[in-house]
Amino acid sequence: MSNLKLKNLPLSRQILLLFMVLTIVLGVSVGILYPFAVKQYLVNNTYTLLEDEFDTLSNHISFNENHVLLPVPAAAPFFLQLLLSRYEYSFDMIVYAENGQELGKRILEPIPNGRDVSRKLFEASAAFQGGTLQHGSLRASGETYFFVSKKMNYQGFPYYLVLFSKSQELNEINSILTRQFFIIFAALLLISWLFAVWFSRYLSNPLRRLEESCQKIAHRQFDIPLTMDREDEIGQLARSFESMKNQLKEYDESQRHFVQNISHELKTPIMAIQGYTQGLMEGIFTGPQAEKGLQIIMEESKRLEKVVEQLLYITKVESISQMLQMGRVDLNELFALIEQRLSVLNPEVKWQINLPDSLIMEGDGEQLSTAFLNILENQLRYAKSMLVINVTYRDGDNKLELSMANDGPPIEESLIPNLFQRFRKGKTGKHGLGLAIARAVFEAHGGSIQAKNEPFGPCFYVQLPTKQKQKS
Repeated sequence: MSNLKLKNLPLSRQILLLFMVLTIVLGVSVGILYPFAVKQYLVNNTYTLLEDEFDTLSNHISFNENHVLLPVPAAAPFFLQLLLSRYEYSFDMIVYAENGQELGKRILEPIPNGRDVSRKLFEASAAFQGGTLQHGSLRASGETYFFVSKKMNYQGFPYYLVLFSKSQELNEINSILTRQFFIIFAALLLISWLFAVWFSRYLSNPLRRLEESCQKIAHRQFDIPLTMDREDEIGQLARSFESMKNQLKEYDESQRHFVQNISHELKTPIMAIQGYTQGLMEGIFTGPQAEKGLQIIMEESKRLEKVVEQLLYITKVESISQMLQMGRVDLNELFALIEQRLSVLNPEVKWQINLPDSLIMEGDGEQLSTAFLNILENQLRYAKSMLVINVTYRDGDNKLELSMANDGPPIEESLIPNLFQRFRKGKTGKHGLGLAIARAVFEAHGGSIQAKNEPFGPCFYVQLPTKQKQKS
């Protein structure tokens, strides 16, 4: 037995095979049930047709003075004439006297053991009592006959009128209808299979294109556009794939930029430390110069330590945001402490903090304090005379909006889209990690941050939920 599984085949072949199996099962089921259903339908309707023919012929039954049956018209039901254009079909008829004598008949084809069959038909007809139309079936000489009969009266002369049809004829009709059905069914099956082939390719081709694009992305080829004019699930998948590709492209560029900047940030203090250390070891720096060299080594080592600490911190915030130490944070108290801590850095700048009397939120107070410290320290570095903090709280959706602005020079427009990425900084910036840390902290809390140049100066806008969603 083959170990090949359906799921291991191409999608187009899976669709085609499943469709073919379903149609074959349907065809076999119909092929088994259809002849029986048609035969049963023909048997049920034969009696109705016999009754209709009986009503038609009974109006044309007449005898001469010797009680001999006069000729009657031979007509098959109209629908059978249309349906069975190549098959001559009509009902046989026998007229009996009360004593069972045949007064006349219309037989299309000779009946085997006709006398025996005729006798049994009369006996079955005469067995019915009453003047209503009766119908039944009779098995004689290896053949089944379906008949309708009624005792009639022609100008005071009683007689029996019997119409019958052989099951052999029904079987032949059944064969004709079944053969016609299977010819039509086979044609429809062939057309449906051709359509299934086209449809399987129609579904699998865009997926194949997605697979090819995935291979290109794996080789860092991000400039290949992927556009599909579709609104179905495949189109949604393609758009999600395009969005993922763009994010991977941005991430790849960010990583390259990160490596370039971190190399510069680490290389500068390392070179300074190495240079002064070598000078001290070789005796180039002595006396006051040696002391100055040691001081520079200490400053550069602290700078290096600061960069490494911030890198570790931002990595921690971005990777384990679910481990935040959530608690009650009073923003009035938090900003008061920040003002007390930072105001000494630039005493000439006036702080203007507009907060509600009581503003409590859920969050990690230590990390939020670090984020706001980084932003406000950045603001103080560029502010001329004023730093303004405004907070708006929307109780309906449990969100607060903060704006932190200063009256310093505007941010470079080319820098704004990437301002919160690692090592993206202006000409007078420090390490380029402070704002990236702030963004990571706010996003870990379910918030966001953006920067804009307003008419009065650069402004940072922060949105934060006051209540954290429960994680399942």
